[in-house]
Amino acid sequence: MTAQDWWPRLAEEADKEPAGAPPRPRRRALAAVGALTVGLVLAALVVVLVSRVGSPPGATVATAAAPSSPSAAPAKAPREGAVVIEAALRDPRVADPVVGAPGPLIVDTQPLQGGVAPDRVPNFDTCHADPATLQYLPVQIRRPALWLTATVTVQTTATTPAGIGRLGFFFQAGDASAPCPNGAWSTSDSFQASNVGQEVITGYIVLDQAITPSTRTGRADVFRTLQLRVSNVNLGGPPLLVSPPTVGSLCPGTQNDLCAALG
Repeated sequence: MTAQDWWPRLAEEADKEPAGAPPRPRRRALAAVGALTVGLVLAALVVVLVSRVGSPPGATVATAAAPSSPSAAPAKAPREGAVVIEAALRDPRVADPVVGAPGPLIVDTQPLQGGVAPDRVPNFDTCHADPATLQYLPVQIRRPALWLTATVTVQTTATTPAGIGRLGFFFQAGDASAPCPNGAWSTSDSFQASNVGQEVITGYIVLDQAITPSTRTGRADVFRTLQLRVSNVNLGGPPLLVSPPTVGSLCPGTQNDLCAALG
């Protein structure tokens, strides 16, 4: 396609010029080109204005973002397990019921693990156990109040089979020097929450001789018969008052001890 196809009137005017006359400037052609250019610019401005008007207040027109450097992966939050105990607490030293409520006591359990020792219990080698035969159930104190302390005990029940080997309970913040003094296992351990807030405090119900040639998959049947007991709940003073739990129950004959079956 030639320029004459685009501008036929200009071609007719060129034919009317006297022979031998010097070529006249194509003013109309230049004017038409200028008008077209101005029209394109105005159209582009309209598109931009429409895109901005259609955007939310404060928004900007999207542009290709420059690649950013990779950031560190966020830390994984502790997994929330099955809640076995939950009860509101009350500090008897504080008259205001709101100020005197340090938050609920929440205890959950995690999936059974076995074939290794609980690696977050310092110096577990003092317990003189073969890690390959162990099985343990992690227990979490979830979002404890600042300075909250309590004792957690694992107990057998009437349905617990005989000959289960050694049974123990150990907190990750237990006695770092010797969780099993002289090789003796304890079924109780205590914790104290820090003054800066903690997401969880983890303890471990550990069963010795759970994985054997005759019980290669462990002793889940034993763990289901056990009971968890939480006692001596306080904030560094007198025992806290424990409301009727929404999960678990008050231990028989007590007002402030909490019990939960693990099966």
